[in-house]
Amino acid sequence: MRLIGEWLAACPDAPVLAFGMVGSWHGWREAPYLPCPAEPAAIVGKLVAVAAEGRRVWLAPGLSYEDETGQPDVMRGEEVEILGIAEVGARLVVLPGSHSKWAAMDKGRVLRFRTFVTGELFAAIRDHTLAGAFARGAKSGPIGAAFALGVARGAAAARGDKKSGLLGSLSGARSLPLMGKLPDEDAGDHLSGLLIGAEIEEARRLFLNAEPYVAGSEALVARYLAAFEALGLQARAGPAKAAARGLLILARAAGLIEA
Repeated sequence: MRLIGEWLAACPDAPVLAFGMVGSWHGWREAPYLPCPAEPAAIVGKLVAVAAEGRRVWLAPGLSYEDETGQPDVMRGEEVEILGIAEVGARLVVLPGSHSKWAAMDKGRVLRFRTFVTGELFAAIRDHTLAGAFARGAKSGPIGAAFALGVARGAAAARGDKKSGLLGSLSGARSLPLMGKLPDEDAGDHLSGLLIGAEIEEARRLFLNAEPYVAGSEALVARYLAAFEALGLQARAGPAKAAARGLLILARAAGLIEA
């Protein structure tokens, strides 16, 4: 009511559709995960209704996927943004963040997805390890050569090039500036590049050879697009207001508004 109370007062009959952690087990009410492949019609079939202030609020379910090794994965909230991006023809969607999501699409369906804990791992290494000591003191600046170097080395580590590995390469976030081979202020960018490069290379082995659409905060999208470019790969920014687009798709599929 604090956020949209004026809208609700002006449009008392307007449906309310919410998504994300509001539908988790520790949210307002749980909307159970829907297994992939999942299309809008199946997603709206799992909407959960709750009463609030004399009106009905619909909570969208999250999605789940189990890969061929038996490892389960989940998302809650990102699926709405993914649907909005797929509307413009995307077959591969990348949502960078603490838990980056890569999702394969086909004709509006989410076929499968994989979560990468890239952002969370970056924060943990930077803030709580000796390897991240120089990165902790580094200030954010323009994306430059240190980031590109990290991307290349992270991707090489994920491929296993030249007997390289990610755990060994991560020590370079400390040893390179320590030995004067990298300016101290570039240590954070180098660490970021290592992890993003490794994510991209690992994900490329799992997903179809399609041009990724990258969506999220402006800074993160720019960083990922720079990483793709450093690896000689094509990628593009996703459309604006993708989450709103996705909600509109679900609202229409549920018959909450006219198509």
